[in-house]
Formats: sequence, structure tokens, C-alpha cells
Amino acid sequence: MINQDGLPTGPHKPELVARLEQLVAFIGDSPLDAALEDRLNRHFGPQTPEFQDMTRLLRAGIEEGWACYAEIDGADYRRGRLGTAGDGVHDFVIESARLKDVKGNHHRHPLGEINMIQPLDPAGRFCGSGEGWKVFAPETSHYPTVTGGACTFIFLLPKGKIEYSDGP
Repeated sequence: MINQDGLPTGPHKPELVARLEQLVAFIGDSPLDAALEDRLNRHFGPQTPEFQDMTRLLRAGIEEGWACYAEIDGADYRRGRLGTAGDGVHDFVIESARLKDVKGNHHRHPLGEINMIQPLDPAGRFCGSGEGWKVFAPETSHYPTVTGGACTFIFLLPKGKIEYSDGP
């Protein structure tokens, strides 16, 4: 069950939350690694109705004001919490983001991170990856960088763990 207490909502949010609950169940107790990235891209990748639905619903959420609602660094760098999944395994904090040609704040993933990349512009890339799933393993770090235009995202942080820094 995804807890949304105190978070913005709208007509399409329950449908996205239902899809996210299916996603969290699919991830189960899988480690956050290249094998999970491959499984996500095969079973929930851009070619699937699930991916297309989640993309459509997230973009509806942006229009309705419950996704990507907080300006982080100008209009081209926005985020918004969608909820928390208390699954007793990863306990994901689930966020939304919209970035356009931006290099974000350097951060480390103590427990990893899962990103669903949804380019708005055909050339849009997130950390070099196009449409699909990108999994950062535990103890990795990066500058969240979008090139080639704008992308929207859903990202999952195990136990909400993320550590910002000035970078290497």
C-alpha cells in the first residue's frame, strides 16, 4: 500500500498509485542492480502498456498539480513526492521529477535508486540513458543530468535514503 497522507492529489493519482503498487510488488526483494534494470526494461519497459500508462498518468499529474509540483532550481528542475511504499522490504519513497537540460545536485545512493525515464523530447537523456529504466546500485553517486531536452521521471529511493554533497 502506498501512503499519500498530506500529499497533493487529483483525479488521475489513484490510477498511478495502483500501477506503482504493481511495480513495487514486481520488484519485491530484488537487489537494486543491473539484473533488476534488465527485468524492469523487459517487463515494464517503454514497449509495455504499463510503462505507457504510467507515463500518461504522470503527465496528467503534472497538469493536475500533484506531480513535479516543487520548483528545485528554476522551472526546468522540478520534483514532487508521490507517496511511500511500506512494503517491509525496500520501503520506497516514490518521487516525480521533470528536468530539462539540467545538471542537478550531486548525491549518493546509500541503498540505490530506480529511475523510470520518460523523455518529453526525442533526444532527451538522463545520465546518458534514454526512455526506459535505469537502476543505480547501492553506494553509487552521480549528478542527475538531463541532456537533449526535457524528461519526466518516476524514481524510487529505498527507505528514502539519499545524501547530497558538493560532488567529487
